[in-house]
Amino acid sequence: MTKPPRIIAMLQLPPPMHGAAAMNERALAALRKICDVTLLEMRFAKHPRDIARPTIGKLVTAFYLLLRLLFELWRKPDALYINFAPSGGAFYRDGIYVLISKLFGIPTILHLHGQGLQAGRENRFASWLQHQVFAGQTAIILGDALRHELSGLDCQSTTIANCLPDEAFQITRPRSDDTTPRLLYLSNLFRNKGIDVVLAACAILRQRNIDFALDIAGAEGDISATELVRLIGTFDLENHCQYHGPVDAGFRTKLLSNANLFLFPTRYPNEAQPLVVLEAMAAGVPVITSNIGTLGDIVRNGETGRICQPGNPEILADQISNALIQTDETRDMANAAQAFCRKHFSKDRFDRDLQQLIVKIVS
Repeated sequence: MTKPPRIIAMLQLPPPMHGAAAMNERALAALRKICDVTLLEMRFAKHPRDIARPTIGKLVTAFYLLLRLLFELWRKPDALYINFAPSGGAFYRDGIYVLISKLFGIPTILHLHGQGLQAGRENRFASWLQHQVFAGQTAIILGDALRHELSGLDCQSTTIANCLPDEAFQITRPRSDDTTPRLLYLSNLFRNKGIDVVLAACAILRQRNIDFALDIAGAEGDISATELVRLIGTFDLENHCQYHGPVDAGFRTKLLSNANLFLFPTRYPNEAQPLVVLEAMAAGVPVITSNIGTLGDIVRNGETGRICQPGNPEILADQISNALIQTDETRDMANAAQAFCRKHFSKDRFDRDLQQLIVKIVS
């Protein structure tokens, strides 16, 4: 009987929960079906607000993982699969891991869940390091809109889009007698994710005497719960907003099933393919988001959702108003988005694509 390939998997897993961590869980499950996997868990933060914050503890963890990686590479695995950070200090850390793997002659698969490589080339050393790290290796991107990230790098590339669990397509949306439209912001509280723009747009809706209720759910980021409450008060939205804090899967389902519109006006420069948008589309919730990363290929303006300009509350308010007034068009977009997600973002498709890639590389 042929032994399964032996893979080192360097992955960030929850907690904290974010899109990349959720996809890493899915990838690990897919790999374990066909490989003997040695997991080196990259747990550098316990809370979303700590993800981009450098600490001594992170340095110690990075060095510990380096020692473990050296030991596992000495045992001659068939490949290294790594959730590779394209920017920031984590880029240099992950770059060292890949370069060491190359010294041992072990092929590496670099799974990019964000963007930032292109911007990093403005730094000459970072640009040089990118070329050394990616040369001769295989990189996974989430969509063709991100292919420019790898331009000029001598690597093989493949596109494997994110996926959703089967339960995401089974959310029922009960009929409601409540005539107040429910708007939903479901993401960790980072300014670059657009929560401040959502609140400013809702203040404009209130000034226009448009009725609405806004549900906000997500863990604290660079905006704390206290600061969020202050912002809600500044915009005079106390009677329109409810903050639910970080929520579990069951409560996320409840929020999505009751929502009339999903708002995600992200301006996050490393945004690639946020799962929260896919979850809303799969649940049949009409989406308003910005054209960043692969979002423009998924939320096609006027077809599967509405696109707004990042950082512009006035335009977001107009889009919300249009969505609430043009009920037939909004419903058609939501139905088209749901069908699009069913076709392109199933976990079976993700598992198959990733497993086929691994087999191709180790064989």
